[in-house]
Amino acid sequence: MTVQYIRSSQFPTYLNGIVLTNSLGVPRYWPTVWEAMHGSSVSVSTLQAKLSAIDRFYRFVADLKESDCLDDLLTSGDLAEVEACLQSYFMLLRNSASRSLRGNYSRNWRIVFHFVYEVLVNIETAKPCRGSSSIAYKQRLNRIKQLSSSLNVTRTPRSTQVRALPADVVEELYEVADPTSNRNPFRSERERWRNYTLLLLYLHQGLRRSEPLALAVNAIKSDCDPLSGELRYWIDITNNRTGHIDPRFLAPSIKTDLSHRQLPISPTLSSLIRFYVDNYRAKQPHSFLFSSNRKRPLSVPNVNSIFDRLSDALSEKSKKRLASRNGVEKVTPHDCRHTSAVVRLRAFIDNGLEMDLAIQNLRIFFGWSKSSVMPQHYAKAYFEERLNTIWNSDFDNRVTLLRTLSSSE
Repeated sequence: MTVQYIRSSQFPTYLNGIVLTNSLGVPRYWPTVWEAMHGSSVSVSTLQAKLSAIDRFYRFVADLKESDCLDDLLTSGDLAEVEACLQSYFMLLRNSASRSLRGNYSRNWRIVFHFVYEVLVNIETAKPCRGSSSIAYKQRLNRIKQLSSSLNVTRTPRSTQVRALPADVVEELYEVADPTSNRNPFRSERERWRNYTLLLLYLHQGLRRSEPLALAVNAIKSDCDPLSGELRYWIDITNNRTGHIDPRFLAPSIKTDLSHRQLPISPTLSSLIRFYVDNYRAKQPHSFLFSSNRKRPLSVPNVNSIFDRLSDALSEKSKKRLASRNGVEKVTPHDCRHTSAVVRLRAFIDNGLEMDLAIQNLRIFFGWSKSSVMPQHYAKAYFEERLNTIWNSDFDNRVTLLRTLSSSE
């Protein structure tokens, strides 16, 4: 948080002398107004805690929208965008609460929600809308108010359901994400190739959502196999150790010690990553593999937005298939991880490994601890009929476009 302690004589309306500023040192407008209205009624420590929660929300929106634009969204009365930002932030807090027993995520949510709601009410009171616009504004404002009572950030047990994607949904996902496809929802070639590369890392390597975002640009390695003479490729799943300060609101990191690992990667996927780096990553002021349009390291909110747009571009048939199997009409990075785990387990067993040894290989590949029960859940899923029609062909070399890239070198 960027908090400046200033003299009250300079800004007499700031009774506690605390001003929230953006990255340029300019005071944020609505937190300044809010502090002037409520700062004198609470202690300095309480005010600091509330402003800290509000500042985290501002930085989250800046990551999500790739622009420090929350003040503009509030001032313009763009309630649809404000509601979308609140919902995304709620999901972030909910996921954080499910991973940790520390941190008062419910309190942070209440502070942020009440701040946003109070600002929107004050805007309507000071400059009321007219006629149908006023009705629509108040209806949307009331809808946002319902978030306070309907959204709960309490820690809940994780679901152990294996959410592997159906084969036909994956086939359509390939088509939608293909950078050369007319169905691709992203405008620029750079975005298309970056998002396609990212999707295949999730789907083919089974990475956790934050893992690709922590990778260095040189994460792909290769060496000659001394026995076969063939060139082998692997990817280092570990933190980018460049010494640079990560500017992201939530700096991604590798989950546990066992999650730091080296994974074999197919020549075709390696070629795609190299093709993206050489042609579309462009020169960046950082050494992370994936970058946003603002030349910042790609963030978790960016990834969520990418998958939302890919999901929206799927056909109604695929959305219904997803809803009936997984309960939601969208694809997430974790769904890709589930899918990859089921396919990998099948490949291990098809290659003659006993189930116990296959499970151990699965544990190493996906970075699970010895105490994790996740491999057993996938072993159970292996025998379920509903997961028996994912792929019959070679998973690593499934994408025609990748084979084309590889053969053109």
